Amino acid sequence: MKIRKSGIAAIAGLATAALLAIATPSQADNPSLLIWVDNGAKPVVQKVIYDWASDKNVDITIVGKDFGSVRDLLKTAVPGGTGPDILAAAPHDWTGDLAAAGVLRPITLTASVKAGLQKNAYDAFLFGGAHYGVPGWTENIAVLRNPKFIKAPITSITKIPSNKLSVGNNWGANSDPYHFYPFQTSFGANVFASNASGWTKTVGMAGANGAAFANYLNSKKAAYFGGLDHGWNNAICDLINGKRPLWVTGPWAISSVEGGVANSAGTPNCSKGISVAKKTLAIDPFWKGTDGKTAKQFMGVRGFYLTNSAATALASANSLLSYIAGKEAQVAFFTKANKTPANLAALKVASANLTIKGFAAAGATAVPMPNIPAMDSVWDKWGKVEGRIMKGIAVGSAAADWDATMAEIQALVNQ
Repeated sequence: MKIRKSGIAAIAGLATAALLAIATPSQADNPSLLIWVDNGAKPVVQKVIYDWASDKNVDITIVGKDFGSVRDLLKTAVPGGTGPDILAAAPHDWTGDLAAAGVLRPITLTASVKAGLQKNAYDAFLFGGAHYGVPGWTENIAVLRNPKFIKAPITSITKIPSNKLSVGNNWGANSDPYHFYPFQTSFGANVFASNASGWTKTVGMAGANGAAFANYLNSKKAAYFGGLDHGWNNAICDLINGKRPLWVTGPWAISSVEGGVANSAGTPNCSKGISVAKKTLAIDPFWKGTDGKTAKQFMGVRGFYLTNSAATALASANSLLSYIAGKEAQVAFFTKANKTPANLAALKVASANLTIKGFAAAGATAVPMPNIPAMDSVWDKWGKVEGRIMKGIAVGSAAADWDATMAEIQALVNQ
């Protein structure tokens, strides 16, 4: 779909038309941008972009894409001259893979535009010392708490009541490093080392801190966290009826918690939901870890990448990216699709929504998920060793299995 604005007024005569065409060739055609966008986000993204384009006299073509295949498609389309100028509403953890493939172009925002963004959201697109995208909205997990059964937020990992906690749901045999990361960072075991250029390739979760986390998982076992096969409806019901009144999960769970689940033998007394608005549900930040360490969850960011397409109208593309980073666009993402803004001024507006306010407050210390190219392999091995430890089938001791797996992950990252 396109929108177009004519850049030339009606012309009365052929001679005048010829002179005008020579004198002002830049007005003969508007600049144009091709944008690929996640099919699910297309309705909200295209409305915001079309409003901007109408004001700026830029021709826009927006194409919805299946994001299961768009990364591989981009790697051939951009060098082949058929790729987009901007990839919209894409996960930030694609940054390293796409930058390494040479299909992204670093972005440059003014100091004032950067100052208006949450730093952790902006730095989610940092790879090799350069920023490759602009954050559109963010997402992170927190601790949902039923205040009827636990009156106040948990302030320390040592104060979590035994068997009163659910972590994610249905991890399966491989555990779930994403939902367990706040527990891991409670012991100071960061996934990778980082510096001013972003995540490094040095695995940070080996050594004494990693061993302490492994021993913690081994001492608690899977049942303490809800179990390997703790289902979605079970986690909701356990939160509502107080069997497990703490649940580590994300904003995607809120509507289900508010709506409740049908009563059954497995989910009794859960048809009446609980909510933040009624003060029957609380959204808490994570606790302090051992020795006062800060428990940090991952942040996920959807953003807008500038590709390396040769024909991109850079002035228009950069103008659009600056607009996307601003308050107006991000308030629109919130009002149209309930997205949590990465822009600070827009987040203040969106915080009238108590769910967004709660998750944003909990995510103040969140760190962006690593965006290095090897991350897909890291998740797999990381989850499997957590699963083995919590099932009591570690290879040797829990700490030894953990350290051996970290060495395997380091070797993968070094390839």
